[in-house]
Amino acid sequence: MRRRTFTALLVGLAAVAALAGPRETRPPMAATPHIYTAKFDTTHSFDVRHYRLALRPAMTSDSLHGRQTIAAVSRTAGLDTVMLHCVRLAVDSVKLDGTAAGYRRPTDSLLVGMGGLASGQPFTLDIFYRAGNFSANGSYSRGYYWYPKGGQTLRTVGYTCSAPQDARKWMPCLDEPWDKADSGCVFEITAPDSFVTAANGVLSDTVRDGDLLTWRWEEASSIATYLMAFHVSRYSFWTDTARTSTGDTVPLLYFVWPQDSAQSCEAFANVPAMMECYTSRFGRYPFGKYAMAAVYPFVFGGMENQDMTTIIRNWIGTSDQYGIAHELSHMWFGDMVTCGTWADIWLNEGFASYCEAVYDEQATGRLPGAYMGQNFSAALSGNALIYPIYDPPMSLIYDFSMEYAKGAWVLHMLRWVMGEAAFWPMMRAYADSFAYGTAVTSDLQRIAEQHHGQGLDWFFDQWLRRPGHPRYTTVIYHRTAPDSNACRFTVKHWPSSGELYSMPVNMACSSAAGRKDTVVWLEAALSGPFHLETASPIIWARFDPDNWVLKSHNDSIPRMRAAVPGPCQISLVWNSFTADPAPPHGYIAYRGLAAGGPFARINGGIVPDTSYLDTGLVPGVRYYYTVAAVSGQDTCFQTRSSSSMSAIPTGVAGGPEEAAGPRVLWLSPTGANPSREAVRLEYHLPSAGRTRLAIYNLSGQLVRTVVDGFRTAGPQAAVWNGRDGAGRKAASGGYLAVLEWGGQRRTVRVNRVF
Repeated sequence: MRRRTFTALLVGLAAVAALAGPRETRPPMAATPHIYTAKFDTTHSFDVRHYRLALRPAMTSDSLHGRQTIAAVSRTAGLDTVMLHCVRLAVDSVKLDGTAAGYRRPTDSLLVGMGGLASGQPFTLDIFYRAGNFSANGSYSRGYYWYPKGGQTLRTVGYTCSAPQDARKWMPCLDEPWDKADSGCVFEITAPDSFVTAANGVLSDTVRDGDLLTWRWEEASSIATYLMAFHVSRYSFWTDTARTSTGDTVPLLYFVWPQDSAQSCEAFANVPAMMECYTSRFGRYPFGKYAMAAVYPFVFGGMENQDMTTIIRNWIGTSDQYGIAHELSHMWFGDMVTCGTWADIWLNEGFASYCEAVYDEQATGRLPGAYMGQNFSAALSGNALIYPIYDPPMSLIYDFSMEYAKGAWVLHMLRWVMGEAAFWPMMRAYADSFAYGTAVTSDLQRIAEQHHGQGLDWFFDQWLRRPGHPRYTTVIYHRTAPDSNACRFTVKHWPSSGELYSMPVNMACSSAAGRKDTVVWLEAALSGPFHLETASPIIWARFDPDNWVLKSHNDSIPRMRAAVPGPCQISLVWNSFTADPAPPHGYIAYRGLAAGGPFARINGGIVPDTSYLDTGLVPGVRYYYTVAAVSGQDTCFQTRSSSSMSAIPTGVAGGPEEAAGPRVLWLSPTGANPSREAVRLEYHLPSAGRTRLAIYNLSGQLVRTVVDGFRTAGPQAAVWNGRDGAGRKAASGGYLAVLEWGGQRRTVRVNRVF
């Protein structure tokens, strides 16, 4: 049993703080600044090394007072001006290395005079600022959010949400994903001592000043500004531990409102298992802790602030395991490895979305294609049909259909193309190569090609730089006679937009002997036919059965409808089967007494047109029908049957069929079907007359005559012993029993297994 501890955190930390007393600390500085060429912005003139924020949220309103200390290094000779992002913040003063500095406030920025610093020269900026009235910026994209207690907001709460470019709205900073602060950040947050504060990093100290408490959180790893965050509320707090197979012990911290404490234990119980899933795949957990802080309201479900995810409170009540897994996986992909530009946002969101399927695969044992189909079908619609997922419009960088759903499919398909043995080492190598830094799409492609051993331009170009997806229509035939151990696929292919896609696609069939697969490369508008042979009768044949490829797919079968044109009759009509480039030879109709069958063939020969009249039926009985198309190239092959349709034939109320039994001709096998024993066939004759009951193979050849002569009216029975007219044992497979009487015919299918 895993131990969970509810902690009166405030009491313990306040005691430590009381012993320590107030103190002043100085921001950590990079001892030896390193100089390198900017990867994404070669004109940028300085690098931020560290952020230190001293913040005082009012907690009675959304006002915020702050001091931002930025440790940075010049990257150009004669650095004269530093530009920082600064939106709707009132700047009171700026100091450069402890001395007052001149500054200007053009729209949405802060320009600080530097006096001509040398290349490689470190410097420190102290910026004293104020903010408030964030709600005037609308309900979304404020940067800092404050809500009083009320409704589902169980306690007054203040928190930040900085993605993608909202850190600049609550702190002056260089708010770009490619400029991570190499030495991390420090939060010193002062609030009334009834509040608990959470932020990036580990809690290093608290300092009391009367009824105020300052919490110091230190993040040692490099961090992007959009991943910096803090939360303040009257939280309960509990801890857990994840012990991974990599030998690490990861502290887990959960900040929830007291009313949610017990339920949060259930909601977060699987986090250690998720942690193990991802460490086994991607390597060691990259930070000193993992925390979740619940808030309400929240515009997102979760936000992956570095080592501390913000989640909407509803996730505790609904126990949203896959949302929790999604945000945890961001610690590797998004936080440890950060997308270098917003054009590459799919490297964050697509990766985390696919990690949901990775966790589901471990938790349930099912293949990931099942999760993909159930949860990411949005990739087939919406903006994913209009824009490529690489370099989307800025307003769409968090579009679900593009960056989440289709982004996840890109990784899923890359796994299919590369194979298990290359894909997982590639993922770990990608994480290792860009750990605590940034990466762009070309970096991923380069690592993938190194592990795949082949170029992948064709893959990345069509899936990342084009909108849409391929559309496939398949025609799949099973062999039906003299046995059923073969199938044939033909594939039509066209794109939802643009040019055709090139992809390897799997085709498979299953029999009692097991499953047989073949992978074919589809890049033409029409491909096939492709054949599969098995040692036993085929149970099913499917196109991409494990759902590896993002696609629209139609497995073509005839479409049928049923009607009642007159007493004891049902009329069947179906659409002409035009999906196959070769026109079908005809059709076979089947009848049963249940929607799921079993079904028996009712037409003797192959029906050449698209209708069939089934007569002599028992009034009031519901009959179910399906129809299959017969290949025009080989009449031993037919499609799988259509969806079943049903109808109930009428009769004449009070007529002779009620007094003397049904005056209809019918035939039905009894017992198991297929059968290893003799086949018993029951039939009913409306009146006495010459009767013939014979067995045919599915090609229409006579196998044996079972009944041929005069029979009396009423119920009858006959037995076929499974042998032909010469006494030889018939082969295993399907056969047709045909009853002829009074110019009428009834046909049922029987199956023999020897």
